[in-house]
Amino acid sequence: MKFAFLLPFFCFFISFSQAQSTITFGQGNVPNVTVTASSQSNTAIRTLTQAGYLPNFAAASRFLLQSTLGHNLGTVQDVSNLGIEKWLDAQMALPNSFRTQTYLAQLHQMMVDSLKVKFPANTYTLANVYVGNAHFDASWFQGAMTAPDAVRWRVAWALSELFVVSRVSAFDDNPYALSSYYDLLLDNCLGNYRTLLEKITYHPAMGVYLTFMNNHATDSTAKVYPDENYARELMQLFSIGLYKLNLDGSEMRDANNQLIPTYNNNDIAGLAKVFTGLSWGDSRYLGDRDKSKWSYTLPMKFFPIDSSDVKKNPGKTKPRIVNGHEPGTKTFLGSTIPARPVLQGEQDIQDALTILFNHQNVGPFIARRLIQRLVTSNPSPAYIQRIATVFNNNGSGVRGDLKAVVREILLDTEARDCGFDQANNAVGALREPLLRYMNLMRGLPLTTQGGVYRNVMVDLYNRIEQKALNSPSVFNFFQPDFQPDGELKNEGKFAPEFQLVNSQTITSYVNALNQWLINDDPTEFWGFFEGETYKPDQDPKFNLVGDYGFTSNDKISQLLDKYNLIFTGGKLSVKTLDLIRSMVIKMPYSEDANGVPNTDAAFRRVRLILVLIMSSPDYLVNR
Repeated sequence: MKFAFLLPFFCFFISFSQAQSTITFGQGNVPNVTVTASSQSNTAIRTLTQAGYLPNFAAASRFLLQSTLGHNLGTVQDVSNLGIEKWLDAQMALPNSFRTQTYLAQLHQMMVDSLKVKFPANTYTLANVYVGNAHFDASWFQGAMTAPDAVRWRVAWALSELFVVSRVSAFDDNPYALSSYYDLLLDNCLGNYRTLLEKITYHPAMGVYLTFMNNHATDSTAKVYPDENYARELMQLFSIGLYKLNLDGSEMRDANNQLIPTYNNNDIAGLAKVFTGLSWGDSRYLGDRDKSKWSYTLPMKFFPIDSSDVKKNPGKTKPRIVNGHEPGTKTFLGSTIPARPVLQGEQDIQDALTILFNHQNVGPFIARRLIQRLVTSNPSPAYIQRIATVFNNNGSGVRGDLKAVVREILLDTEARDCGFDQANNAVGALREPLLRYMNLMRGLPLTTQGGVYRNVMVDLYNRIEQKALNSPSVFNFFQPDFQPDGELKNEGKFAPEFQLVNSQTITSYVNALNQWLINDDPTEFWGFFEGETYKPDQDPKFNLVGDYGFTSNDKISQLLDKYNLIFTGGKLSVKTLDLIRSMVIKMPYSEDANGVPNTDAAFRRVRLILVLIMSSPDYLVNR
């Protein structure tokens, strides 16, 4: 018989060779088990479920790999000392501490001021000094490296891949459009889903990206009909998906065992009528164009009447006036929004969003996608159901509480259990390329004298094909149901991130590790304006000198253990550790009479260890 006893985040097994069956206690397996204690007996069962216990370093690191963009040893110690739940609650209580638009505006003003000093005879203003994508990326990276609300940044990144807006669009090279939208995600990623839906609906970047900016009411004479793009993607990608779902995320079937569509073309057409009459926040009439790069920072304005003919032809005695917002009833998803005066048309938008918000699919739909982005590509139906239940009711009668949803995702048994179904090859997820990069940037001491981490991320994108708000389409960098050929596909499992994997990206990633670590060039310093001098204090480098003392053959294992803890949560296999160690000790190495290692040799050994860990399968698949 074999007994498995689970103490807080450690698994111990006692085996008896005459075993006829296996009984497992802990790891969430507590049926018919009663635990009593001399005090707090009502919580004693938590000994077997793991809930509420301080983790060891490995469990703390594993948690941080799911909940942040990256972490260092100090944060591992903090979580281990405080406990996962308390640390997470403290994180979620933090306000949004860094606004990319504010930092971008400061960069922009710095450029204007510097140019005025450098070329005083010329006139420089915010309007005529160029800013582009690189300035947004530098702003994003600064926030990602310095913001204390690390969980918020990870969740915002996840939502940026669900509620997709991309610079691969009409607003390419407008950093204000990108920063304003990303700040929307940062502000609302731990708020309410209904509020988030409304915010993205009124954001001009979404209006332009999914082409409902200046969307007009039906005018059969002029052959004008409401654009249906946003209505379709709002349902398919942002809320309810293609097919009706059970609470556990499984797809419903009809009497003929066929999938049941959530909507049809009539539903798309009905919902499209709702999103009519919206234009730029600084526009004069429906159909007006954006005034400047800052037009993207203002919520869209509602125009019930299309008075563009009046505005464009002020001397015309009989202007042609038509509705901007679609009049009449609007029916979709079995619900009907009543006819009301077009002047009250914004209530149609509110009603439509509320109908979507209350649809039965939203809980399991959002639950699965957020679990995939934070924890595992193939959550069990029970996991999805638990999270969808919290979405439907956070315990206080509130629906759509994203803070409660994220908290439950990260604390769920399937996320926290160190031994959960490890025999299942589909547990965990391939790390996204950008997360690998940020794991490295935040995991190692990336030092800068002035606290500025300038990084325009151009070469980075060319190498890893990922950075914020740069997906090739509204379907993100990869799709949630992607199945790579082979074992996973044969088992009906999903691996979204593998959609980015091919011979070119594999080679590019390894070459990138060489660039970041061996060549000691982790970021890209570009001048922000013509003639700007190089600022070494804003071009950060890794400072790994403190690890040189562990590069001798007899201490290499200690260094491996440290990096194994930070980057994999201690998941490197014995075989992988042995392979890395055997390769590293073959490298030339020497010490002086005082036992101080040769700097060049120590440099090479430390960097090679990191390259090998970061390119190992044990690291690349976060389990």
